[in-house]
Amino acid sequence: MMTKKDQSEKPSATFNDWVSQWERTVDKFSNQFMGTSEFSQSINLMQNMQLEYQRAFGEQMAKQLANFNMPSRDDILELSEVMRDIDRRMARMETAINKLEKGQARGANKKPTSPPRTKRPPVKKA
Repeated sequence: MMTKKDQSEKPSATFNDWVSQWERTVDKFSNQFMGTSEFSQSINLMQNMQLEYQRAFGEQMAKQLANFNMPSRDDILELSEVMRDIDRRMARMETAINKLEKGQARGANKKPTSPPRTKRPPVKKA
């Protein structure tokens, strides 16, 4: 006679066995199906169709945006590149200005290095 413990473990064990068998069967069928040349050809065809659809959609979207006098994705990317270049140039200019300011601040504490003026202007006769 089965105890209550044996009865409760049996349904879960049976279910686990059934799931494992189902997984093996599906895996075997999938491997056989995906190993065929027809499958490879159909996947390649679907990928090519998807790429063609994306290209056509992009072209149509660009035309619509041009009709609405709005920038396209490419226009925005080009503009962002120009802005990054401007930012880099401004950062370099800011660095150069800071170096100049530091140099002038140090130079303000020093005496001028030019030779003293020895020539006097002519005296005007009155």
